Amino acid sequence: MSNQSIDFYQEQIEEQEKKFDIHNYVRGYLRYWFLFPIFLVLTLTAAFFYLQITQPVYLAKATLLIKDEKKGISGSSGDIFEQMTQFGGNKLVENEIEILKSQTLMEQTASELQLDVNYEAKDGLKTIDLYKASPVNVQPELISEYAYQNPLVIHVKSDSEFTINDEDTSHKYGQKLRNAWGVFTVTKGTESLYSDITVKFYNIASMTAGMLGRLEIAAPNPKSTVLELSFEDTSIQRGKDVLNKLLDVYVQSSLNDKNNEASNTLKFIESRLGLITGELGDVERDVESYKTTQGLTDIGAESNLYLQNIKENDTQLNDVNIKISVLESVDNYIKNADAGSPAPATYLINDPVLVALLTRYNDLQLQREKYAQTTQANNPLLGTINTQIANTRQAITENLQNLRRGLDVTKKSLEAVNSRFSAGLRSIPQKEREYVGIKRQQTIKEGLYLYLLQKREETALGYAATVTDSRLVDAPQAAYLPIKPQKPLVWLGAGLAGIMLPVLLINLLLLFSNTVQTRDEIVKMSQSSVIGEIGHMKTTGDQPGEEAIIKMTSRSAVAEQFRALRTNLQYLGDGTCRIIMFTSSIGGEGKSFVSINLAASLAYSDKRVLLIGLDLRKPTLHERLHVSNKFGASNCLIGQGNTVDFIQSTGIHPKFDVLTSGPIPPNPSELLSNGRLPVLLAELRERYDYILIDSPPFGLVTDSSLIAKYVDATLYVVRHNYTLQDHLKRIGELQRTHRFANLSVIFNGVKYGGGYGYGSYGYGGYGYGYYSEDADTKAPNFGTKVRKMLTRSS
Repeated sequence: MSNQSIDFYQEQIEEQEKKFDIHNYVRGYLRYWFLFPIFLVLTLTAAFFYLQITQPVYLAKATLLIKDEKKGISGSSGDIFEQMTQFGGNKLVENEIEILKSQTLMEQTASELQLDVNYEAKDGLKTIDLYKASPVNVQPELISEYAYQNPLVIHVKSDSEFTINDEDTSHKYGQKLRNAWGVFTVTKGTESLYSDITVKFYNIASMTAGMLGRLEIAAPNPKSTVLELSFEDTSIQRGKDVLNKLLDVYVQSSLNDKNNEASNTLKFIESRLGLITGELGDVERDVESYKTTQGLTDIGAESNLYLQNIKENDTQLNDVNIKISVLESVDNYIKNADAGSPAPATYLINDPVLVALLTRYNDLQLQREKYAQTTQANNPLLGTINTQIANTRQAITENLQNLRRGLDVTKKSLEAVNSRFSAGLRSIPQKEREYVGIKRQQTIKEGLYLYLLQKREETALGYAATVTDSRLVDAPQAAYLPIKPQKPLVWLGAGLAGIMLPVLLINLLLLFSNTVQTRDEIVKMSQSSVIGEIGHMKTTGDQPGEEAIIKMTSRSAVAEQFRALRTNLQYLGDGTCRIIMFTSSIGGEGKSFVSINLAASLAYSDKRVLLIGLDLRKPTLHERLHVSNKFGASNCLIGQGNTVDFIQSTGIHPKFDVLTSGPIPPNPSELLSNGRLPVLLAELRERYDYILIDSPPFGLVTDSSLIAKYVDATLYVVRHNYTLQDHLKRIGELQRTHRFANLSVIFNGVKYGGGYGYGSYGYGGYGYGYYSEDADTKAPNFGTKVRKMLTRSS
């Protein structure tokens, strides 16, 4: 055949291989239909036990309003002291979310609720959480590491006694116990139906990490400052208690921060009051002493005008001095803020910029303290706060310098005016002038003392009325329907898994399948006709099915198939094919089985049949037919003796004879090609109607190619689920090159049932193994192993 024809056939085969056959694909699923109910039962059973074992999880929710004022200090006018004594800076919602989710607050919550001890009981397959419903309460004093890894089981025996784990010793309630779990006391709890209580101890730090994972804080509306807190727990009551306690701890923490700020302000005012009180007492004693010693009772009208002007000027000068003193205290506070010095009072300075900077500085200090308690030292937020504090401190220092320069100028101006008024008073007697100076100091100290007393009372009132910057909108509530597991979703997921898992498994089997499964595969890949199908023979007794000799007079399916194959022989070639060779790709595909039973079927149709064993390398015909192999075809091929003498009757039918292979020669290929084989076949053709030749596998040795030259037709045996698909391409190559005359295929080992168009195929173990090369040629693969396992299970 020309190369163009060969290429044409090759392209045709490749095109057919690329076509997707939906019918065969669906039949592949039908073959493994039993996997679907099996997996459905398994997945639905798993879902049932999962729902029975899994504790339901409930969701508790609460709503919190944060007073988030992002506009800063409102206006530059008004009393600076009032702005400072608001005791609370601006709050950012994002910061409050991080504080609420801090490890410190959650640890305090868990500790106050005593969640480090958990109580459970078994109710069938389920585990019941006995939060606030346990018949016993464990009050630990010392918990060991062993207790964190091993639960403690308490068996309630009566109203006054209990046992621990498998111990027989009874203990009394209220008795202090020491064992591997630590030191603890067991007291009687609430009435319960459960008597076997499992007590689990948790480390607070590790437990709060899990609790934080179940806490969600979100802002439903980005334009509002309302936060929605949700917490998942297996106990409805515990979920609500955790949220309640967490909010209490958060509010108390915020109030503590504000109270600390107010306390520092009160301390500063008290220190200033003590100083002014002492100075006022000294001035009053000076007035009293001066009047007594000098005998002064009234100031002359002449000096009233000078005194009034000097008084007003001195008041302004003292005010400037006080402001300078306050600026110095502010500067000292800024320089020594890290040493813990109290915050200065800046209420005598009417500079809104300085007040705003001090307020921001105090707010940043409070935020740093919060983050230092709730975050790590290397937290980026803490670093940002420190940078902002440094920048604010620098701005305060620069502002103080500007204010000090302005006050110095004002002071010099007032001192100059004072000098002019003092010159006018020189005409006033010295005694009166000295008295006026003392009286002026008394008036100034009295005014400052009264002012500080007033502000102390205002600060104390604000301290007593401190409120938090948050408000509880909705108290914690929990839904009585669990959020997990959701039974409809679990059942739906189990059903889908019961369908998808077998689909994936079947796809995997089909993907890894590299053996022949259907008749269509043979026709498409080999471009050869299938002359007959032989069903799978089951093992009977100790005899494998593939070695059985069919009783041709029976009505069995396999016997009918051999009769159909016998009928189809007349369509081989031109209908005159009498010498037929049987071969296969590898050993174990059933060519000897097919050749023996076809020969028997022909004999029962009144044909004289001779079966020749030309498998000179590994003969098996004599074993299957139970005849001698002392002499046979190898003797004839070397010209030894008379051929008729070597032919034996099989005992199956009078017209069914066999010529076994005989002794195994050292050179089978040379023996077959020595020229005596065609002479032998021509001689035997005269005596028999059909001559069937059992030849070696074509895929392993060249013997079949040597024999094929002298036969009328070749029947290539392909075995289901055993012959590799690549071997079909080899058959197609033989068909295209016409190396074998009248080549047809026999599909052996068909197991009929549901699945493919004409039956579902499967095999028991054949295990022929022709030569040592068989192991390499037919290596077991994953798909074959799984498929055989499933076949055995079915």
